[in-house]
Amino acid sequence: MVTNDDRSILGPGRPGAARNQAQNLLGRPAPRQVTARGRSRAGWVPHGAVAIVLGAMAGGCTLITDSFLTNEFSGDPYPINVDTSTGAVIVGMRPEGSEAPEDRDAVLDLLSPITVIDPGPMTTPSISSTDLMLLGETTPGSMPRVPRARFLESQVVSLHPCAGSDDTCMIGRAGAPHGYQGIIGADVLAGDAVRLRLGNDQISVLADVGGSDRGRSLDCDAVFDSPYRGGGTLVFPTTELAFGNRRITLQACLGEDPDPGPGPFSPDQLLAFRQHGADALFVVSTSIGISILSRAAYERYGLANPGFNVPAFDALPVDSVYLPSGLVTGRRAMLDRLALVATSTSNALSPCRQVYAHRLLSGHGPIPADQCALDGKPASGMFDCPCKDHSEFCAVPAILELTPPAGVAMPPAGIDVLVVDDSDPTLQSLRAELRPDQAEVDGILGTDVLRLAEIDVDYPHDRLLARCPGGNCRARPQLAQDQDRCQINHCIQGLLDFKYLPPTNPPDPILLLPGCK
Repeated sequence: MVTNDDRSILGPGRPGAARNQAQNLLGRPAPRQVTARGRSRAGWVPHGAVAIVLGAMAGGCTLITDSFLTNEFSGDPYPINVDTSTGAVIVGMRPEGSEAPEDRDAVLDLLSPITVIDPGPMTTPSISSTDLMLLGETTPGSMPRVPRARFLESQVVSLHPCAGSDDTCMIGRAGAPHGYQGIIGADVLAGDAVRLRLGNDQISVLADVGGSDRGRSLDCDAVFDSPYRGGGTLVFPTTELAFGNRRITLQACLGEDPDPGPGPFSPDQLLAFRQHGADALFVVSTSIGISILSRAAYERYGLANPGFNVPAFDALPVDSVYLPSGLVTGRRAMLDRLALVATSTSNALSPCRQVYAHRLLSGHGPIPADQCALDGKPASGMFDCPCKDHSEFCAVPAILELTPPAGVAMPPAGIDVLVVDDSDPTLQSLRAELRPDQAEVDGILGTDVLRLAEIDVDYPHDRLLARCPGGNCRARPQLAQDQDRCQINHCIQGLLDFKYLPPTNPPDPILLLPGCK
């Protein structure tokens, strides 16, 4: 048995208690009253512990926020082949330090703030510190796995993570689940950066990702600054376990208008230019394929897109998916498009408003105050100006547009989501943890969406970076200054860096993008 200071974390004579207590860390809420205490931060709780819930805070002494807390580089410079056939990122896990280390199928889940080894049902939960080896496939789909990263002195919670199960915990779609015996959580990864190339069934464990935020933006990356939120304390009968603020939270706009193109815009285009879509907030998980969306957010999406004949919730087909904690049932639907939007402290607007602002300012440029419509309803020659106090220009954050290319539908017909009731225990747990720092969580973003982009989860620099390797994705880097418009428009259009283009006479058409001279 793995123990904490040679003691069971449940105390004597209580091995069954772990089966009946709070487990919202991996997807279920506490079934008994949870009491706030001190300044601890909220979190999901495994079924052998109780959460102390007060609300989310972005600060705290963690590897993300404290530059004095570091660990050694855990991986190697080469990509790691992983299994994503179930939607979850499946790797091998080998706990070291025992006489006969056992290789396990494990879920690499960036949503889980703790790392778990499943000793089987009816086992007393416990905590230990051990070295963990991450195992990857030698080539995609091949076995055996080989060591690819080592996480030294990792804190591991030994418990059976799936609720109400006396058997192997499952992951994946209900019709074709896959068993797992462990979870590699964000706590052991937080000293490194994790690159997700899920379209190629690959990840990388990197020391970090170089470059400043501005440098990465001008290099065409979408930079999401400080996306990590949450944190809390797990309270066991004989001890407490703190976990850090590592939930990846991303704003989104559902069903935004198609991209109008690079500009400059004609008068007719400007008249049709509008803010459109439904605002939402997601957390990111690599333990599921299909994304989960609340019923309220789905209905907001339908109201924003009346011409799409969005089916009513009750008319959608029933479907289910396994989270690490157990089965979640909802109704399956499609979204036509989705944009992920970085936060902005200097120009705090709603996600759909930021999408509109980025498209308008990158394509048109600064807008004189006398051309701003006072009522927000532009007439001929007037604009719905997105900047405060009708300023001519304002910084707008990065945007990652995930949408089928014009005229080509993503299989089967859009972005696949599982719509669940707003009272779903998983969403309620996340909302309780992230209040009041964040808006209400509307869903969980799964790997089916993440595989459309290449994403760097750069824990050491407290940011997430995204770029687009294919046509189902468009990255709009942060537009921080008007003088950046030329380079940002070249990034949006996927063209070469204008600085290195040879001069031509007449000028090359790609030099005529907005902001380019």
